[in-house]
Amino acid sequence: MHTKRLNDFLIEKASGDKVYFESEKLLSSLKRSGASDEIAETILTAVGMIMHDGISTKVIYNKAYEILRKQETKIAVNYRLKQAVGQLGPSGYPFEHFVGELFKARGFDVEVGKLVNGYSVRHEIDVFAKNEHKHIFVECKFHNYQGTKSDVKVPMYIRSRFDDINRARSYDHQLKNINAEGWIITNTRFTEDAEKFGSDYGLNLLAWDYPAKASLKQWIEMENLHPITCLSSITRKEKTALLNKGIVMCNDLYKKALDREILPVKPRNLRACKRELKDYVEN
Repeated sequence: MHTKRLNDFLIEKASGDKVYFESEKLLSSLKRSGASDEIAETILTAVGMIMHDGISTKVIYNKAYEILRKQETKIAVNYRLKQAVGQLGPSGYPFEHFVGELFKARGFDVEVGKLVNGYSVRHEIDVFAKNEHKHIFVECKFHNYQGTKSDVKVPMYIRSRFDDINRARSYDHQLKNINAEGWIITNTRFTEDAEKFGSDYGLNLLAWDYPAKASLKQWIEMENLHPITCLSSITRKEKTALLNKGIVMCNDLYKKALDREILPVKPRNLRACKRELKDYVEN
């Protein structure tokens, strides 16, 4: 696994010159545009996910300001967001698709439920996200009850799986030099021991409010991506039927509704749903 500080990446200016990335310059630019310190730091973390040597300054700044524009989302849209994500169950499969959509928003190609060969055994990866420079292997831990925490056994187990995958990649000339990352994402929280183990052994842990400046909640709000369970205009039964059809995201449901696809929603509720969806999709 390769790790590198943001300011150690060589980026390409419009002139063609190669310079080291300066995170403080991006932070200052974002703050001048009206971003708070917290939002600017969170955007910097998001930019770090697409960073690689040779990336252009144009790509970096376009991505940063694309995320910044999405901060216009109404507060009401994010109300009860935690409970909505917690309703992506009980199987957890819709949560995996939801996580996949978050990575797609950051420019990654995504596969859900991908089989990957390790050195010793084959592994089923909940979410596999890749671009030209980075491969991310994600284990999703969905909990139906908000008080449930993922303990240290989870990252210990995932670390062993990730090591097995990495060992196999080290023998593949096409893959061994591509940065590989192991992630664990939960809709609730990790124990302190789990967080420490993840940090000490190079795993990226993402929980509802962890890490402080780049949590799952902040990521959802940054990208303005919301699950259909946020909606109040359709019933719980209708939400379940939509999830069973693979419709997880508000933007996907909005497109299907506009295209007049047949949906398991009563006509009166669907009309109200389309009005409500505008707040989630168009803001």
